[in-house]
Amino acid sequence: MISIIIPAYNCEAYIGICLDSILAQSHSDLEIICVEDGSHDGTRAILKQYADRDKRVVLVLRDQNMGISASRNEALRIAKGEWVMFVDSDDWIAPDNCRLALETAERQQADTVVWCYTREFESQSLPKVFETKERVWNQQSVGLLQRRMFGPYGEELAHPELLDAWGTIWGKLYSRRVICSDNAITFVDTNVVGTAEDVVFNIDYMGKAQKVVYVPQPWYHYRKNMTSYSNIHRGDLIRKWDKLYEEMERRIAEGHLGKDFEMALQNRIALGVLGLSIIALRSNGSWKEKYRALQEVLSRDRQHQALSQLQLRYFAPHWKVYYFAAKHKLTPLFMALQMAINKIIEKDN
Repeated sequence: MISIIIPAYNCEAYIGICLDSILAQSHSDLEIICVEDGSHDGTRAILKQYADRDKRVVLVLRDQNMGISASRNEALRIAKGEWVMFVDSDDWIAPDNCRLALETAERQQADTVVWCYTREFESQSLPKVFETKERVWNQQSVGLLQRRMFGPYGEELAHPELLDAWGTIWGKLYSRRVICSDNAITFVDTNVVGTAEDVVFNIDYMGKAQKVVYVPQPWYHYRKNMTSYSNIHRGDLIRKWDKLYEEMERRIAEGHLGKDFEMALQNRIALGVLGLSIIALRSNGSWKEKYRALQEVLSRDRQHQALSQLQLRYFAPHWKVYYFAAKHKLTPLFMALQMAINKIIEKDN
């Protein structure tokens, strides 16, 4: 059985599409755990309707909003399936996703299956395929995938857009045995680290996994929601990401993971300047305030140190110019480039 975990908060517009895609799976041995996290809209009523119609839908109802990490952790505590999948409430999955992922795990005798996804914009659908061929990491090589979760290294820098593509919590079939064995893996609180709680989970998981298979099929459909947590302006995100990086640094130190992991994390911090700057320009402040916000991003010790070590030779020309401006604190040029990037993002959505 596969336990599918869905945190649900104020998602009345999308949760039906999400659940319909799961209930229609060609593999029917499912436990669908929906954690309703104190919504203020009609989400709870919709979930109750689905639970009344199908006993595979298990509801966890909370009156107070505790956040996505707490929701997932609570669902993991009650999950009964041998396998675990995560789906976000505004996304959906292909009809044969569960069956094909499970067949892959059984055929390869793997404890983890990874697949890619389709980005669903309002006006278009764009598949994001990480690699074009099936790939296997065994006990000797899975450390390479774990290192990739920390950040890109060497030639991987040529694709900064894939920074967290491998690290999403969805688009994977996990072994509940691996999650629960020894020190059980849990999600760090987004109220502390801001975002990328799924990346930290995967870092811990890949440290215990024995065999991982990647399938180049976009079975997951990821709705690009510009009002989601990571896409709105949060003035405290830069400091929360400091906590995120500290969590990663601690894991490198405690696991004695080595210089490659340290450099990968430094590359993550450097590439993260893009995300921080996108959010800074979306703020409601004046242009002068936005300019100062970009200056702060480029001048902070953590970001500046990471940027100073960033190897630009791997980048495509446009990214090379962008990170050159960031690396050398050329704020006027950097802001102009960032404005262009934000316009492209808005147009795509």
